[in-house]
Amino acid sequence: MDIKKMYYFMTIVEEGQITKAAQRLHMAQPPLSLQLKALEEELGVTLIDRENKRFEITPAGWTFYKRAKEILHSIDGAIAEIKEQQNGLRGTLSIGTVMSCVPYLPSVMKQFRLGSPRVSFQLWEADSFRVEELLQNKVIEMGIVRLPLQSYLADRMPRVSIHRLQTEPLVAVFPPEWKVPDGTSVPVSELASSPLLILRGQGDYGVYHKFIETCKTSGFEPNLVCESPDVSTLMILTDSGLGISVVPRSALLLKKPGQVRYAEIDPPIESDTAIITLEHQFVSQAARNFKELLIGSLQ
Repeated sequence: MDIKKMYYFMTIVEEGQITKAAQRLHMAQPPLSLQLKALEEELGVTLIDRENKRFEITPAGWTFYKRAKEILHSIDGAIAEIKEQQNGLRGTLSIGTVMSCVPYLPSVMKQFRLGSPRVSFQLWEADSFRVEELLQNKVIEMGIVRLPLQSYLADRMPRVSIHRLQTEPLVAVFPPEWKVPDGTSVPVSELASSPLLILRGQGDYGVYHKFIETCKTSGFEPNLVCESPDVSTLMILTDSGLGISVVPRSALLLKKPGQVRYAEIDPPIESDTAIITLEHQFVSQAARNFKELLIGSLQ
């Protein structure tokens, strides 16, 4: 069935006359009459009774008109939806993020929704290793990770494109009833005898390993009582009095101002965050728009 024939027939019905329909369609009347005849022959029914100069839509004609109108409107809707999706105005944006970067998201997502209210989010929370895996398997379109990447699929294409976001220090977050050192920083050596909770993912090198190396350089083995890839879990456990959390500074955004007691660790231990996408792969306009907003929010 030719969609153009449906459109011609719908126009004839709406104009109530082949001559007027031809004028609306900017074509001559004889070719339009031939199109109508060909459509009736294809369907094996009479759609319009044209005997003795009458112009009467048959019951079959009205049924076909309603169905053709539904089909053409559906096609128009599909085209509009695809264009909106291409322009980043509709669809689903799948993002993977390490849990310690979740605090970056609320304000950016809220701002993004103001410009693209028909775009919904699908969030995957995992460590950097898993986020990269999700990206390589095209479960997500972009990821927010802590560097360095482990590149567990380094020998497989496509390669990962990295856009650095922010460098932030590790901080020691203290339980509510514990004594906090004077000043804005705490020597790592003063944490030697304290029970510590630390962020740790599956990767070979990250926050955990940087902290352990710093402790060993300072002459002690840290007293680790809990390791977790979930920064919010560490913060909850610290609130319970279990020990001091060693987390990136962005974790403080999980708490309201004034509700958390912390100090930066000295010497500084830094953690880098980044947005990752697949090189030479299609990235939706929605993802590009979100990436731009996220980068802007951290500048």
